[in-house]
Amino acid sequence: MTNEQQIIHIIQTTPTLMTILHLIQDCHLKQGALAAGSIRNTVWQVLSGQPVQLGSDIDVVFFDPERPASDDLQIYQHLTSKAPEYQWQVKNEVYMAHYNFADNPEFTSVTDAIGHFVETPTCIGAFLDGDRVQLIAPHGVDDLVNFHCRPIPYYCQDTKHLAIYQQRMAQKQWQHQWHQLKIIDF
Repeated sequence: MTNEQQIIHIIQTTPTLMTILHLIQDCHLKQGALAAGSIRNTVWQVLSGQPVQLGSDIDVVFFDPERPASDDLQIYQHLTSKAPEYQWQVKNEVYMAHYNFADNPEFTSVTDAIGHFVETPTCIGAFLDGDRVQLIAPHGVDDLVNFHCRPIPYYCQDTKHLAIYQQRMAQKQWQHQWHQLKIIDF
């Protein structure tokens, strides 16, 4: 089984993630996907033999230049009405390119946006194509399954960018929950 197949298997056998993927699919969002922490944390929990618990926001991302940023709230409200037990976070990635840096180039797709998340194991997304789970992994999945956490190349370019990564690592303290996690600093 490849690392990608392993992650797809973990998602497919985690009922909560499959429910979330179906809810996202029912929203009919352009390039809509579940991304970041929900997948990362679930993979790490399963690979560590820990019980699966969604302890973070459910990050729903999509890419639709025709929708105003204000539609994020409507989608959030819709998802909350369907499944209030989750902490939904909805972002049209068209408007997120300048979140950390004003000079960041515009994103071109949801894959491009996910590829700009700060650290490699968080650069993961999933969506349903019919009933098949598809992955979005612009930096691959090896760091995720091997418990390596490193900044993406964009955040290695200078100390200002690297500080964002270092601040996240200090704040998240993931190594306390996943002792085998190796934080790679540059």
